[in-house]
Amino acid sequence: MLLNVLCEDSRIAEEIRSLRPGVHVYGAVFPHVFRSADAKKAEALLQSGEVVIRTLDELGFLKERGYRGRIIADTYLYAWNKEALSFLKEEGIARDTAPAELTCHELSERGVKDSELVVYGRLPMMVSAQCVYRNSHDDHCAREEKKEERDGIVRVKLTDRKNTDFPCLCYCGFCYHVIYNSMPLSLHGEREEIGRLAPASLRLHFTTESREEALRITDYFTELFREGGAGKKNVPDPPFRHYTKGHFRSPAE
Repeated sequence: MLLNVLCEDSRIAEEIRSLRPGVHVYGAVFPHVFRSADAKKAEALLQSGEVVIRTLDELGFLKERGYRGRIIADTYLYAWNKEALSFLKEEGIARDTAPAELTCHELSERGVKDSELVVYGRLPMMVSAQCVYRNSHDDHCAREEKKEERDGIVRVKLTDRKNTDFPCLCYCGFCYHVIYNSMPLSLHGEREEIGRLAPASLRLHFTTESREEALRITDYFTELFREGGAGKKNVPDPPFRHYTKGHFRSPAE
């Protein structure tokens, strides 16, 4: 199956693109929160022949600019049913991303033959314009303190009352943050079901992974879903210990 990679950190995207030339890496990815004031920052993304968008505002932005490249709708754009899929296609979306909220049976009823399915990646628990860094650093702004890293991202860790850590990426360039689940989604044990669903492509989504982790995980899933791999029952252990299947399997199963 065709395997695509989306990285929040462009350095890791460059590494995978350079070291794993057989893997397609998305280069132009729009933010989760898109304000009118951000339009100028996003102009550079229009130079790419393919973009990943996360809001309808971004679709409107592309239309206003007369963008003629390939548009991929991320999982954050509503596509839970066939009517929503038809709307996205009518609006020029080349490929949607299957909703993480649907079970495998619901995805089967909806149909994913023209969709991309995320098989690895941390799911967002919250996307907000409220600044986690400012709230945890005496109202100081990371951008003003020049703490942001590549792509204007600051990494913060939140710990709940059960001592569970939740990674948070503060996207200072666009002034919002995303709190991710403590464990990544991984469907490495669902090759047979994924083979039945027959999505158009699969996706790895890297958020907090290091360069080495991203490369190991890319190699693992590339081998796992190579031509003829889906449907085989012997699944090697993944290069990570803890994971969740999200909503892919209902509690009753």
